[in-house]
Amino acid sequence: MEKSKHCELCDLQSSNLKEGIICSLTNKKGEFNIQCSKIKLGKKLKEKLFEINGEYEDTRYTKKLALMHCALYSLIGVLVIYLAYYISIQLLKNGFFSTLTITILVIGLSIICIGIGSLNFYKRKLDIIVPRKKVLDKLTNIYRIKYSFKSVISTDIMGIKETTNQLHIEGQVIEKKKRY
Repeated sequence: MEKSKHCELCDLQSSNLKEGIICSLTNKKGEFNIQCSKIKLGKKLKEKLFEINGEYEDTRYTKKLALMHCALYSLIGVLVIYLAYYISIQLLKNGFFSTLTITILVIGLSIICIGIGSLNFYKRKLDIIVPRKKVLDKLTNIYRIKYSFKSVISTDIMGIKETTNQLHIEGQVIEKKKRY
């Protein structure tokens, strides 16, 4: 694991343009094997715990929505494609051919693609946040920090999402609410 990952959680971190994140005590990059003996875990750690765990829980919430969107849009798309098929059969029986059926078919396929797009969005979010969460959890294990994170996410009828996140760490409970 990169030593800079340890430093990102430390309240003693500093930075400069030449070296990036450095220790404010030594003015050098971190010099340790497994864990830093000078690390001060406090405010920055709690911020990272909220940020990464909040994104992780939000991504898990997005999974349900992505699956529902995919199913709904796929169903609508299949119905539109069937409509195009039905119209083309009726027109061919009467000796006509219309490009309208091709247009309807393309619309049906586009609707299915919208549903698949929501699954792709979820997958991309998951591919980003899961490695970050694994690194954070590995670091908290290295420094023997036990925490729990609870998140309640709801969306109202107007599409406004409200999250209530609770972090339990070192006997302290920190709660943050957000609406967006």
